[in-house]
Amino acid sequence: MFLIFLRIPPSWGSVNSIPARVYTVFNNFVGELMVRQHAKETTWTVSIANVQPGDRVLEIGFGAGKAIQLLEKKATHGFVYGIDLSATMVKRAKERNARAVRTGRVTLQQGEAAHLPFEEHHFDKVVSIHTFYWWSEDPYIFLTEVFRVLKPGGTLLFTFSHGKMGEERDYYDQAFIEEQILTLMKNIGFTAVSFRPGPISRQFKHIAVLGTKPSAS
Repeated sequence: MFLIFLRIPPSWGSVNSIPARVYTVFNNFVGELMVRQHAKETTWTVSIANVQPGDRVLEIGFGAGKAIQLLEKKATHGFVYGIDLSATMVKRAKERNARAVRTGRVTLQQGEAAHLPFEEHHFDKVVSIHTFYWWSEDPYIFLTEVFRVLKPGGTLLFTFSHGKMGEERDYYDQAFIEEQILTLMKNIGFTAVSFRPGPISRQFKHIAVLGTKPSAS
């Protein structure tokens, strides 16, 4: 976690008077800082996603677009889509992936995970990194939406930090993950549900949760 203090010149009056360009610069700075801070778990997540050259992949909450860039390199003959709440991050991620966006192999848009603007059975892989904290209290909507847009045989993979080295208790212990997340995923219809310990980055411990939508019989 980090804190950034923005000093407001007296001439601006209040935080509501900050020029839009300053917000843009500030948000871009935060986005790039997050790219650097989360590089280890981002690279690891993409490496275990098993993205195939012809896959159609969705990332939920792509931030400044680093994972999108890595996924596009894996899906060499496929397509990568992304959805993020922040208009600023959409703009920044488009800049980072400008060439792939121009060729139509990457499509990025603003939107909510609770209402994915895609048809059913659309994606081979759905990936999400560090978004779990925003939907963990009510994961049903997120997980059912992902299940809806996955193709039969498609896989969901989401990575998050579950604790910090040296602290007595994890934020999300194994019992919580197994009883609250894995069980819910199975009830929704996911199979091959599992979790995999990930890298330690900046003293934070990471874990990936995986599940597959059953193939059509």
